Amino acid sequence: MTPLRRTRSTAFLFAAAVSSILVAWAAAGRASSPAPKATERRFTLFYTAEAHGTLEPCGCTSDPLGDVARYASVVRAARKEGDVLLVDAGGLSYPEGGSSPRERAGNDLRARFLATELGKLGLRAVGLADTDLAAGAAALQPPRLAVNLAPGGGLAPAPSRLETVGQVRVGVLGVVDPAVVEAAGAKAEEPVAAARREADRLRKAGAEVVVALAPVDRSVARRLAREAAVDFVVLGRQVGTGAPRADAVGRAFILVPGEELTQIGRVDVVLRGGGPLADAGGPEAIELRKGEVSRELARLDEELASWAKSGGAGADAAFVAAKKAERDALAGERAKLGAAPWAPPAAGSYFTNRLVPLSRAIPRDPAIASAMRALDARIGKVNLANAAPPAPAEAGRPFYVGMDKCASCHKPAAAFWRTTVHAHAWKTLVDGGKQADYKCVGCHVTGYGAIGGTSLGHTQHLENIQCEQCHGPGSEHVAGKGLEDPPAIQRNTPSPVCTNCHNEHHSDTFNYNAYLRDILGPGHGATTRTAMGDGPTGHSLRSAALAKAKVAGKATLKKL
Repeated sequence: MTPLRRTRSTAFLFAAAVSSILVAWAAAGRASSPAPKATERRFTLFYTAEAHGTLEPCGCTSDPLGDVARYASVVRAARKEGDVLLVDAGGLSYPEGGSSPRERAGNDLRARFLATELGKLGLRAVGLADTDLAAGAAALQPPRLAVNLAPGGGLAPAPSRLETVGQVRVGVLGVVDPAVVEAAGAKAEEPVAAARREADRLRKAGAEVVVALAPVDRSVARRLAREAAVDFVVLGRQVGTGAPRADAVGRAFILVPGEELTQIGRVDVVLRGGGPLADAGGPEAIELRKGEVSRELARLDEELASWAKSGGAGADAAFVAAKKAERDALAGERAKLGAAPWAPPAAGSYFTNRLVPLSRAIPRDPAIASAMRALDARIGKVNLANAAPPAPAEAGRPFYVGMDKCASCHKPAAAFWRTTVHAHAWKTLVDGGKQADYKCVGCHVTGYGAIGGTSLGHTQHLENIQCEQCHGPGSEHVAGKGLEDPPAIQRNTPSPVCTNCHNEHHSDTFNYNAYLRDILGPGHGATTRTAMGDGPTGHSLRSAALAKAKVAGKATLKKL
């Protein structure tokens, strides 16, 4: 996270450092690409989908991917090499699953921020998906491309785009799933037929490259690619982590970015006269194939070794011979892949496609990062103004009493707790400006959402992950001075209590026993800690993952 305040001199130095890195990226891109020929025309297409109003990822994982400010840095670095075009295939504005009433105002602010800042960055065309209509048609921004949308019904689609990018005439059209707009009271015709007509119209108007934005089922997107005169179809539904390769369907190619800006797509197009575009792979595609071949070779070697060890018992000789031939062919392919660096085709128009993971290694654009920090403060102010207190404690039901009550009797345990990361959970939110963000607060306080516990804006004396988050509300334990029978708290914490927050979305290295080693010690489960013995700790697992992410991030930077 960027600091909340920065002196002018610090801001200048930071901006200068980012600028120097971006210049280095541009230089690296020029060095790794062949010099353009006089007859070549080039442009870069950046494509995204299903951002779902996500401006940045949860920063608690070892390698969080995403962030609008990092996307901006990548785009601005690419502009130093040549002209770019930004498109989004839909699902830009709002989260999946809708918004709770308490989160609606914050989500509206994030949606408007995305529309504004990406528009400034150069976003020229956006598709229409079901989540984009979460706040109603009147709130929809920016305007969406949906050539099959019928007039009326409260939805007014933007016209298809015909842009000149790098001396190339690029047409962009969009389609919408009829079921999506019917739910909003509008009508739409079958998308493929409408896309065919519009692609033909764009071609007649001079489009040399046509891009279709398709927030529809994959089967519909494939049919569109096959039947319409388009070059690229950007999928905008159920994209997941994205697809590193362009999927050839007929003369067109389907492109799939990662959701929530985790992996943005980049296509570099080179036109050399007429003729269809060829997928030229690129350095990343070669590395991808090398990895696939190596894994398959390892699998075949293991199988062949197993058959050799058994003397061939139970294995058909012809089958084993075929596997050996397959293994030899793969070994030959790997040798060929490593023999020479990637080079573009000698003739004809072509493109290269890759996914760019937006990791922490990529510098954040300082202007957008600053605007995001201001947005956090604005959202926090709105959230706090509307924050409801937690359900009050009920008679006969235990409630949360806070760390000070625990420490009055368990001083050694409290002293050890203060050395753990749980004791600093709240500070990480404050440092990041997220202490009033509904997406974050629940995993940094004790008793969130529980009766007699905490809620956003009502966390006093229960900030951080205190004793009661693991052992349960302690009012009856305190009242009984620890002598109540049966015990009113749980001494041993089962893993499901941990995985409410320590899951793949927020704590990707979590292992119950390893993390337990970090929070047991003198005064707090020392006997259990000794019995567990040596082994990996949460700290060691996370440190290893952070080191791995750092290496991967450096590799990403080299490719940009």
